Amino acid sequence: MKAIQLHQYGGAEVLQLEEVEKPVPQGNEVLIQLKAAALNPIDAKIRNGYMKEIIPLPLPFIPGWEGAGIVVSTGPDAREFKTGDEVITRVPFGKGGAYGEYMLAGENEVIAKPASLSFADAASLPIVASAAYTLLFKTGHLAAGQKVFILGAAGSVGLLAVQMAKNAGAIVVGTAKGADLKKVLDAGADHVVDYTNPHYAEAIKDVDLALDLVGGPAQDALWKMLKKGGQLLSTTMPPAPEKAKEFGVNAAFVFTQTDKPVMEKVAEMAGKGIIRTNIGKTLPLAQASQAHALMDSGTVHGKIILSIN
Repeated sequence: MKAIQLHQYGGAEVLQLEEVEKPVPQGNEVLIQLKAAALNPIDAKIRNGYMKEIIPLPLPFIPGWEGAGIVVSTGPDAREFKTGDEVITRVPFGKGGAYGEYMLAGENEVIAKPASLSFADAASLPIVASAAYTLLFKTGHLAAGQKVFILGAAGSVGLLAVQMAKNAGAIVVGTAKGADLKKVLDAGADHVVDYTNPHYAEAIKDVDLALDLVGGPAQDALWKMLKKGGQLLSTTMPPAPEKAKEFGVNAAFVFTQTDKPVMEKVAEMAGKGIIRTNIGKTLPLAQASQAHALMDSGTVHGKIILSIN
């Protein structure tokens, strides 16, 4: 089978299309003939070796952690899925395999694909949608009538968080700039502020839950807008405990891994049209290196998809 392999850490050019042996499912694994795989910013960090201390890769390595396709064979202990099932998968970062024509996944890493979703839309869901759901509900316990502030609302996670929060009956405020201001409003936000205005945060008060999807100095603006007992959750950097104590709020860094029940919830939401992902560009598997270069450039707004088979 054809797959993209990484033989060394580095820039987008280290991704090479090669012929490798098709894997054979063992235990409760399923073999998926992939139709689409999705890129994420963390892919570039792993490719560059920035995360090799916490996510060491056994080189050569086939990257890719989320995809959608059709089950073509199963291991002897697989019970949930059968040949011909259309599925979505998200595997742990140390496992990989989605940048290829076929990949293995355990049944605990696979869910059924809603019939209403294309393979590209399905592949774009697991990481960003699960992150948004985990922040809002599994960790943030957002309830109807509460106010949520989303720093970085125009990004892939941010736009999904806007849609989910609004569907849950929350008051949604987010940041964006330029043409993205309308994009966030169209996703359902009650109010959107231009983060290029250095004083944007001064008028925002009584926030129950603040999501930091940006990191850096921008996180500092969130503390004062939270009400006592509120929460600050970040996907980019651990909030300072001393700041949380000073402002009387709870704060945490949230790193999402494979979570099958959450994947099933977000897939159901997508299948019903409650949430929609934003696909910015689709390229064939053979152009994975070019896809990574585009992702590195920051010029594509939305998820980049690799089309396979």
